[in-house]
Amino acid sequence: MKTKDTLKRASAKLGDNVVLEGLLRMNGRLKNNLGSQPSDVVGFDYLVHHEDSCYEYYEANPPLIGLTQPVPVLCPVGIMVFDEYKVDYIEAIKIFHSGNWGSYFTSIVLCKPLVYPPAEEPLWYFMSDTHVCVVIGANSGNVLMPK
Repeated sequence: MKTKDTLKRASAKLGDNVVLEGLLRMNGRLKNNLGSQPSDVVGFDYLVHHEDSCYEYYEANPPLIGLTQPVPVLCPVGIMVFDEYKVDYIEAIKIFHSGNWGSYFTSIVLCKPLVYPPAEEPLWYFMSDTHVCVVIGANSGNVLMPK
């Protein structure tokens, strides 16, 4: 998955022998704050974990290029570290469109919550233009909410 590659690139910006342990959250940046297809997601803000510290950085999606310097931030509570997932944002968008929850999404986030719903896998969260929160398993591809 692209996660390991982006963690390696961000690690290199932090210095020699730095290995980021995993991902806490990916928050998509949308072209014009509205998305319906993968090209509308211009990049992601990554929140990553390293030695009891958290760092945040932005990486653009192709064909755009760019990766910002990771900066230290407070670690959030309520989400777990993960380093792999099977359903990328392109496939998650296809799954989002398989239901009747709206034509567009206003946000796209990937994280693995500690509490409700109890997550056995990272979860994609989409907020639709009709204010429906659609939750998709990032390993299974199952729509968990709404049903």
